[in-house]
Amino acid sequence: MKSSSTIVLCIMLLMIFMSCQQQENLISVQQEDGYIFGTWNAPTNENVNQARTGILTSIKLQNQTKKNSLTLITDVAPETLLPQNGEIHDWVRSRKPSTYNPKTLYVDRFIPSEDHITIYKEFGFQSQAEMEYQSPKYESVPFILLEIFDMGTPENAFGIFSVNNYPNPKFEWVGCKAIISGKYLRFWKGKYFVQIEGYGIATGIRNGMIELAKVTAKKIQDKPQKIPLLELLPSKYIRGSERLWTTNWLLYEINRSIPDIVPQLEDGAIGVFAKYLSKKPKNNRKHYYVFVMRFQNVNAAKHAYKEYRDTLVEEMVNFENDPNADAILIEQQVDNSL
Repeated sequence: MKSSSTIVLCIMLLMIFMSCQQQENLISVQQEDGYIFGTWNAPTNENVNQARTGILTSIKLQNQTKKNSLTLITDVAPETLLPQNGEIHDWVRSRKPSTYNPKTLYVDRFIPSEDHITIYKEFGFQSQAEMEYQSPKYESVPFILLEIFDMGTPENAFGIFSVNNYPNPKFEWVGCKAIISGKYLRFWKGKYFVQIEGYGIATGIRNGMIELAKVTAKKIQDKPQKIPLLELLPSKYIRGSERLWTTNWLLYEINRSIPDIVPQLEDGAIGVFAKYLSKKPKNNRKHYYVFVMRFQNVNAAKHAYKEYRDTLVEEMVNFENDPNADAILIEQQVDNSL
C-alpha cells in the first residue's frame, strides 16, 4: 500500500510539474471584409472565441455607421503651433524655433540608436519644430523643451504616441490625454504628436510643462478623437498597452514577443493590438494579445491572408482550420523553464 501511494504521489507531482512548465499558446488569424484579426498567445479557446465574436460585431457596426475614418481641421506647419511669449505665465522662449524634416531630424544631437529616427519615419513623419523655454524663477536658464511633430495623419500621430505609452499610465487632460512618464509629457491631437521634456524635477517646471501642453493643444483645433480601428478591439484591455503599427518592421520593434510569422501589412494598411489578462485558469492567469489589421480593400485583405497561409505551409508550421469559423488556428506550447 505504501509503495502504491508513493507511486500515485509521484505521478501527481510530475503532472503538476509538467503543467507548470507548459501552457497553451493559441494563435488565431481570420479575415473578414477588409480586415485581418485574431489573437496571439491566448491561453484558452474561450479567449479566442470572445475576441472573434467581439471584433466581428464591431466591424459590422462600424460598417453600418461608416465611422471608420478621422477628419482633420488643423493643417499648419508645426512651428506656428509653438506658444509665443506671454501665452504661458512665467515662461518665455529662449531662442528662435528649430525645424526639421525627414532628412534632418535629430542630425544635430546624440541619439542612442538610428532606430529611434527610423520609427518616426516608419510612422509617416513629415516635419518637426521645437523650442526651449526659460523662466526668471530659474535664472532664465532653459528648462523645458517643446517638440511638435507633424505625422501626416491622426493614426500616425497616435502610433508614435503609443510607442511611448505604458500600462496604467499617469495622465493629464490635455489633447487626447497626455501621459506623464519621468521627465516627459506626451500627447497627440489631430495629426500632431507633442513631446515636452523637463530638464529638472522641480514642481514649477512640471507645472510649466503642463501649461505649455494646454496652450499647444488649444492651438490644434481638432477635437480629441478615438482611433476607429482601436474601437474594434474588445474593450477590456490593459490601459496603456494599446499600440498601432504601419509596417511589420514597426510591429517587431514595439513587441518582440509576437509570433515569427504574422500577416504582412501592405501600403496604406495599419494594425492595432492590445494586451489582455485571461480570467482562466485562476491559479495561472496569463497575458495575451488581440490584434486587428485594416487593409485598403477586401481584395488586399484576402491577398495578405492567403500569403500568410502560404508562408505557414512553406515554413512547415502546423495549423488547422478553426471549425467554428473560416480561420487559422495554431496551438503551440510555451516552455516556461526557458
